[in-house]
Amino acid sequence: MEFNTRDKIILAASLAFSLCYLILGDQIAYPANVVFKAMGIILLGLYAFLHGKPVLAIGLWLGSAGDAFLALEPQETALGIVSFGLGHIVYIVLFAGVLKQTGSRGLPGYIGAGLLAVFGAVMLIALQPHFGELRIPASIYNAIIMIMAILAVIGRGPGLAIIGALLFVVSDTVLAWRMFAGELPWAGWLVWVTYYLGQAGIALGLAQHKS
Repeated sequence: MEFNTRDKIILAASLAFSLCYLILGDQIAYPANVVFKAMGIILLGLYAFLHGKPVLAIGLWLGSAGDAFLALEPQETALGIVSFGLGHIVYIVLFAGVLKQTGSRGLPGYIGAGLLAVFGAVMLIALQPHFGELRIPASIYNAIIMIMAILAVIGRGPGLAIIGALLFVVSDTVLAWRMFAGELPWAGWLVWVTYYLGQAGIALGLAQHKS
């Protein structure tokens, strides 16, 4: 994977914003914290767009919108879920395209897909009592992200993109337990690190993929 000077500047700035939010998030005054939280993914979207992947860029920018909604005061949880859900639908389209283009990984891919499906079902059942009035959108979102990850592991797509999809599942799982069940209060850093690396993996992997 090769990066020109422009790519290096964009990706370095994206990483810098992400690290600033990770380290200084609680100390950044509102609404500047909203900008710092969203900007890392906005720049990943710019990277994808400049590599001729406008659909991928839209998926990333929808994710950055979700970041912004969840950082608002008061928090716009429903809009955040919708934004991330739409972003994952974009990723579903992209991973489905990769699967159609390259074919499946065979048995290992289907085993991975089966494990993800079981995991998603268990998580959905466990979190149902905690969803409250967001039960329907949260349940739909759970299904969408699992479909995205399942398509990623079935297809012969770029390794970075597959790792990114799986990291996204880790991030959303921990976030769901923190947000809805009120558990894992210590894991905010884990949510952010796995989320950013997940988005970065998808961005870098699919931006470099020839389709």
